[in-house]
Amino acid sequence: MTRRLFLFEARRLVRHPLVWGATVLVLALQTSLSWDQQPDLTMDPVNATGLATCLAAAVVVVASLAASRDGRHGMPESLAGLPGRAEHRTRSLLLATPLIAGLAAAVAMGGYLAIRLLSGPAGGRLDVWEPLTAVAAAVLAATLGVAVGRWSPWLIAGPLVVAVLGFLIYMNPTNGQDRWLLPVMQVHQPDWPDRPSAAHLVYVLAVATFFGGIALLRHRVRPLPAAVAVAALAAAVPSGATAASTRPPAGLPTNVELTIGHVDSRVRERYFGPHAYRCTARQGVTYCAFRGYEPWIPLWEQAVQPVVAALPAALRARAPQVRQMSPTWSFADDFGVIRASMSWGHPDQRRMLAEDVAFWGAGLHDSAAKHFSPSRRAALCDVRGQARTVVALWLIGQVSPPEARRQLYVDRNLGRLSGLDWGPAEIGYAKLLLASPGAREKVQANWGTLVKPTTTIDQALPLLGLERTFNAPTGATPCL
Repeated sequence: MTRRLFLFEARRLVRHPLVWGATVLVLALQTSLSWDQQPDLTMDPVNATGLATCLAAAVVVVASLAASRDGRHGMPESLAGLPGRAEHRTRSLLLATPLIAGLAAAVAMGGYLAIRLLSGPAGGRLDVWEPLTAVAAAVLAATLGVAVGRWSPWLIAGPLVVAVLGFLIYMNPTNGQDRWLLPVMQVHQPDWPDRPSAAHLVYVLAVATFFGGIALLRHRVRPLPAAVAVAALAAAVPSGATAASTRPPAGLPTNVELTIGHVDSRVRERYFGPHAYRCTARQGVTYCAFRGYEPWIPLWEQAVQPVVAALPAALRARAPQVRQMSPTWSFADDFGVIRASMSWGHPDQRRMLAEDVAFWGAGLHDSAAKHFSPSRRAALCDVRGQARTVVALWLIGQVSPPEARRQLYVDRNLGRLSGLDWGPAEIGYAKLLLASPGAREKVQANWGTLVKPTTTIDQALPLLGLERTFNAPTGATPCL
């Protein structure tokens, strides 16, 4: 009897539009949200697991409606004449619903990861427990839905449970370490300490089993369902406590000078130890990436090499390293290198690499480093009216069009604002230089004069073969 009911429920769920509609929605939406970013095996599964709660919400509603159908619209009288009992129907739902829900989550997560892997070189380190948690969360949603449908006579019970859990998950970033007691915990950064993903997976599966036992106990108290519920609870408590007790990333003090000693001890060796980087030389420039991010080096080269190629030969020979930075612990980085971020794909990230090379080549690097700040309240270093500013913007123009100073996108939590200040005249002359035939030869032939802080734009125009088109006065407090 249970077998036939199981096959019936499984076929019904396989054809259910809400389950597979939510699966397609999760897959399409998560792919769209990450389309402009390079695949990152550290972050992609975490982000997709968070969005997979949409599928879990649909499963809760479908499972609760299926489990509660016995008590609706005269069904008790109709079902009384059938040989199967309500307990058999509950058991069949507890077998079919988690199976189909887990399959749908596996399709969504597996499809998303496959699309990401096919969309370009992938960086980062894959934690295999993370995608499995998305499947486990769908299984939990299935057993929770069956339990809600069996214990509550109201049709609105399932959607209410979804609303409450959805609110708690949305507010999860404010819950401290207790956020690990929810089915998903989507707050993470690629340079944070490892997540307690294995313990959390065990916790989610244990809670799913517990709700399955609770659903069966609705009919009558029997030793096996009671033992299952107790055993599941016994597994959920220590695994949940283990996940919740994991220390969050170390908080950074304020009003003190931050040093490498403030970096979380669990990641200090990984990002600042002697074996933190994997380095390779390409066309005379050394690129250093964290372990797992080496496939992104050719992408960095596409933003760096056009600028380096425009420099004089003597300067190209001593180009600084391009080294990946840890955004959370960036205060401990070496500012004497070209810094690549731990995410890649946004045009601003290409521009930042080009800016760093151009500022270094034109002699503006030290000024930019001294005045660098992610805040718009940074004190500015005025480089208006200086020939080297036009040269720097021309160099940046090999990769990204010259434009006004603005906040550049580092990642979704961090922006970068240059400490240098230039104006429309410098941008205009850089664009004219980009459109001028033989500009590279003229710049390289007069490099020593052009990059002197005291050389004005008006003095440089004859050397660059440009007509005076814009008024380019030197700033009141020039950056020298």
